[in-house]
Amino acid sequence: MRRETFCEILGDLDARYVQEAGGAHGAGRSRRLKWGAAAACLCLLLVLPLTAFAVDTLQYNAAVEYLTSLGIPAADLRGYSRSEVKEAARTIDAGEHTPLTESLLDCSSGSGGTAAAPAQVTSDQVRALTPAMTREEVLSLLGDTQDLGSGIYVYVYEVDQQYLLRIPFAGDDAQLGVTGEDLLRALTPISEDPASGCG
Repeated sequence: MRRETFCEILGDLDARYVQEAGGAHGAGRSRRLKWGAAAACLCLLLVLPLTAFAVDTLQYNAAVEYLTSLGIPAADLRGYSRSEVKEAARTIDAGEHTPLTESLLDCSSGSGGTAAAPAQVTSDQVRALTPAMTREEVLSLLGDTQDLGSGIYVYVYEVDQQYLLRIPFAGDDAQLGVTGEDLLRALTPISEDPASGCG
């Protein structure tokens, strides 16, 4: 029934009241829409942090898997934060080293129990190294030594019986990439070698 017909049947009913009654029905729909929008916002507020946590967990698990593939026991990673473990994996994968990665790689060398001691070399032998030398060429010049890596190579030499030198290679065909002089500037005194953080 149309509004006008309804008003005629009831007589003196003011059309204004009929319009207000029709508007009350629209207000209920508007209220439901507002509650629906509020519920959607609340869901977003809950989902976004959970998604960020899930991504962080996936990255952390991948870093742990990578580091354990290098021979670092997973138990030794418990003393480090998630961000430190992820950063260590990125750094080692890039073929670089930091005190944290040195400590972790020292853990991997102690876990096997069969690693040889660092070979003795002189600073003159190290000075003869060139950036284009491959892993095999470096080994033929300096000799076989302790390898801290697993999957990548991290050779440790004792230079002039006073310093430790770590030379990383990302793979069999990788080149040294730095001069012998650069390596001599990065030597670590044996007495200041970072203590292992191993379990």
